[in-house]
Amino acid sequence: MNEMFDLAIVGAGPAGLAALIAAGEASEQRMHIALLDNRPQPGGQYYLQPPLAFQPLAFQPPAFQPPHRSAVHHRAEAQAVFARAQAIDACRLLDTDVWNISPLKQGGWQLDLRMPDGLGRLEARGVILAVGAYDRPVPFPGWTLPGVMTAGAVQNLLKSQGVLPGQRIVVSGSGPLSWAVAANLVEAGAHGVALLEAAPRLLRRALPHGMALWGQWARVCEGIHYWRVLRRARVPICVGWAAIAAHGEQEVRAVEIARLAEDWSPLAGVENRRTLEADTLVVGYGFTPATQLSRLIGCRHVLDPSGQYDIPVRSSEMASSQPAVWIVGDGARIGGAALAQIEGQIAGLAAAGALGFLKPDHTQALINRLHRSLRREQRFADMLAALFTPRAGWYALAQEDTLICRCEDVSLGKIKAAVQSGAQTVNEVKGLTRAGMGFCQGRLCGDSVARVVHAVHRSPVRNRSAAPEPATPRPPLWPLSLTELSAPIKQVTPACRPSKPA
Repeated sequence: MNEMFDLAIVGAGPAGLAALIAAGEASEQRMHIALLDNRPQPGGQYYLQPPLAFQPLAFQPPAFQPPHRSAVHHRAEAQAVFARAQAIDACRLLDTDVWNISPLKQGGWQLDLRMPDGLGRLEARGVILAVGAYDRPVPFPGWTLPGVMTAGAVQNLLKSQGVLPGQRIVVSGSGPLSWAVAANLVEAGAHGVALLEAAPRLLRRALPHGMALWGQWARVCEGIHYWRVLRRARVPICVGWAAIAAHGEQEVRAVEIARLAEDWSPLAGVENRRTLEADTLVVGYGFTPATQLSRLIGCRHVLDPSGQYDIPVRSSEMASSQPAVWIVGDGARIGGAALAQIEGQIAGLAAAGALGFLKPDHTQALINRLHRSLRREQRFADMLAALFTPRAGWYALAQEDTLICRCEDVSLGKIKAAVQSGAQTVNEVKGLTRAGMGFCQGRLCGDSVARVVHAVHRSPVRNRSAAPEPATPRPPLWPLSLTELSAPIKQVTPACRPSKPA
């Protein structure tokens, strides 16, 4: 029996499931595929399922469903995707972290795993990374107070648990997710909701991008629905305003808000400041691609055109600079579920072709059919980035005593002192202050530390105009216990089914 998988897909969200379906359905002979995800159920954040009463790949409706036709469409879409994925013969490893990937001498890749019953390991000829993204944190005074939550966390509470995070809720953010979360809170029964959209002069700036909306009618209708929900509930909507501080002793009691200038810096003057009573502050300023695995294995990265984060360099077939590694979805570029699914399909087909399970001419023909849809979704993603990407002034809210690294209690002042004493890179700041050494391994603070380094030195690194290179990822990417490290490592093979089919 061959001990090596043909393909390992890391991530079972929209991109990963699309890659699984494309590779499995198009292959002309049986392909040994492993699908891995760190959640106990597939679907990712987009097809989020409740944690209880899970049946393998049978879509369970979220605890909260907005009373809108988009929710019905979303459920039908999820059921169709899960049914097709169910039909693919694959080894599904759920509730499993990939904490290291390394090349094999004979070609292919070794994936080190933390599974529910201990550490494991598998080998694969090719890898598709569909690991998604995480909320982009922006430190500000009071952001560590209980009651300050990200938009993604609130969505999890609503969708999986049907739980409201508070009673008097201020939603401060930029982009469609903030509007959706505010409307969902109202639909779930929240009172006293206020929405702050940070992007100034939004309507005027949106007009030049009108053509990017062509073909996005479902999204337009969904956006109109959210606006109507908020208007009917008389939710205050302030465009060009944002929360700049949270106040309270043990929890959020009040939120300070301000009107923003064109560079998103808070304007001075009492007429541009307000204080709102609140017990919950929801912040959502976009996402950061999870590039830890792609950087760990040495894939080439460049700064995103928006200047916000690093993204892997990819071919038109989603291939990275490393052999037999494809990267798709928000883990490569923030673009949403629709774009992620198309990229997943392309990568699945490309992998099947490259690994010999699909003839080259057939592979290219199938991929070519997807490129028109790919370009349409890319235009829409470009529009959202142009309208809602935070500008430079927004990253200057933190004060000297504001914690930047919450895991290790490292303040802005300590990071500045490290840079002024000679630290030139994020890695050097990490060594001097321990910023980025905690549980999240720099996922929450890494970008902020990089911006401090750049702000103090005022000089680009690697010809980058926005931020220095992130800290170098080191295995294990996720914390491991001594008990796990001391136990035998289980070899996962195509004949092994360590978890129930998902």
